[in-house]
Order: sequence, then structure tokens, then C-alpha cells
Amino acid sequence: MKTIRNLALSFITLAVSAAAFAAKPIPGPKGGRILTTDAPHVEFFVEKDRTVTVSFYDKALKPVALTGQVVSATAEAKTGKVQLAFAEKNGALVSKTALPEGDDYTVVVQVRDNASARPKNYRVLYHDEVCGECKRAEYACICDDAGKEHDHDKKKK
Repeated sequence: MKTIRNLALSFITLAVSAAAFAAKPIPGPKGGRILTTDAPHVEFFVEKDRTVTVSFYDKALKPVALTGQVVSATAEAKTGKVQLAFAEKNGALVSKTALPEGDDYTVVVQVRDNASARPKNYRVLYHDEVCGECKRAEYACICDDAGKEHDHDKKKK
């Protein structure tokens, strides 16, 4: 009886995991990338001046007020790592400095529910091109091949 129960639990766990990995990315309301799979959703959005805005949303993607969340990020550019600190502005958290020039680097975003909470880490592969299919910034692409390697060098030629 235990074997059947363990097999059933394993199957359910695998099915839920497969559904989560197969799920299409959620489009961010501002055009950024939604980092989380569950609410509250966290959107990573790069502004025209290359500062980063991190916004929080409920299940229906309606903005939620900040309640002490803490965000930090590290841009791992080819020129070196750059730390981004954030401050509250218009109901979101906005970086005090801009992302480094160039693209094709990883930005590690740490989100804490409050100052003493354990951080949740998210990785964003930053590309500043626009996806030809979904017309969103490449880092926020929601196409079927979103999150997979793209041949960005061909797009720039």
C-alpha cells in the first residue's frame, strides 16, 4: 500500500513540475519579464535610461503596494560585476544606477519579502534587442522558445 501511495505522490509531483516548466512565460504589464511563477508576481523591466524597475502584482497582474520588499541585483557584464541598489519610486523599486553598457550578460535579482526574509534569486539573461516575433525586449520574450539560447549575433548583422 505504501508503494502505491509513494508512486502516486511521485507521479503527481512530476506532473506538476512538468506543467510548471512547460508553461509559457507570463507577459509583464510594463513589458518586462515576470520572474515568479506564483503571486505575488515580480516584474523586471529595463527603462530607456537602462535603470531597472521592479514591480509587484497580484494573481490578476494588478499592482500591489510595497510592504517592505527588498530588492538587489548584480549585473554580470563582460566589463565586470555591477551592483544595483534600489529605492522606492511611484509604487515600485527603481535602481539607483543604470545597467552597464552592452548586452548578453546575466543579471541576478534577489528579492526578499522583508529585510529579514530569506532571499529568492532569479537570473535574467539580458539582451537589449527586440524579439522579431512577440515584439518585446528579448530579455522579456514570451515566445515558445523564450528562455532558450538565441543566435543574437545574427540579429545584429
